[in-house]
Amino acid sequence: MKNLYFFCVLLTLSSATTHATAADSAPTDTLCPSQVLLPTLFRPSTENVTVYEPSLRYDATPVEIGYGERKVKIADGYDEYTVIPAKFGEVTETIEVQRERIEITTIPATYRTETKRVKVKDATQRWNPACAAVQQTASADSIPAHCLLAMPAEYTDVTRQVVAMPAQTVKTLIPSRTETITRKVLLEPAKVVRKEIPAVYTNVKLARIEQAATVTTTPQPERMQAIPAQQTIRTNRVITMPALCEATVSPAKILQLQQQLHQRGYYQGTPDGELDPKTRAALTHFQDDNQLASGAITVESLQKLQLQ
Repeated sequence: MKNLYFFCVLLTLSSATTHATAADSAPTDTLCPSQVLLPTLFRPSTENVTVYEPSLRYDATPVEIGYGERKVKIADGYDEYTVIPAKFGEVTETIEVQRERIEITTIPATYRTETKRVKVKDATQRWNPACAAVQQTASADSIPAHCLLAMPAEYTDVTRQVVAMPAQTVKTLIPSRTETITRKVLLEPAKVVRKEIPAVYTNVKLARIEQAATVTTTPQPERMQAIPAQQTIRTNRVITMPALCEATVSPAKILQLQQQLHQRGYYQGTPDGELDPKTRAALTHFQDDNQLASGAITVESLQKLQLQ
């Protein structure tokens, strides 16, 4: 409704200008309701992407082993007699000198690098500069399909580190260690002459666990990366707007249009007052850069060019 009201006001002003200049017999440029493509509007934004996934880190404290000594008797005391000597036998014993324990080792987490495609701009449409202005008709699909060019969505690649294998611990069983000793035992004491033979001892080194192995777990937080993107705040659509009627537009108006586009660097060449494809392309380029509706010589484009 706002566009229709704006169009009616422009028609009234155009009619008043026509009556005011009728006495001078000067040609006037009339306005026609034209179908144009309103461009998509974007605004800068950012998107957070995970580049390092959270994981756990394990730190192992090894077992602490202390050493001591143990006095072990390897031969009993006995009495020795001169007449009949004592009889002895040998006994073999196995003594544990180091207890069984568990060793804990850690294997750190491994990562792999992967690339993720992230869309930073939605697909949209733009007006084909090679198409002439399309007049409003009763049919809603009056714009030819080749006049609306499909602009693909834009993507960017983000490289991130993801966990390939989590950290883990490995337990290793260390078996106990023993030593074999042989000692003499009295089988039959001596007779007649008694002589006391004292027992014999030896010191055996023993290992003992002072402090068991421990594992400390430390969480590794995820890391994010902010990438620039464009957020769509308005999608493109076809609307009806007042524009110069191309069938009756004067060469002088086209010449003024070409001169203004030339001053802004859009029109290349010498202005000649002809509405040719080069002029349409320059106007479409100007409209796209200024987020104006494209597809015709609209009133808002003339106002932006200070021609109305």
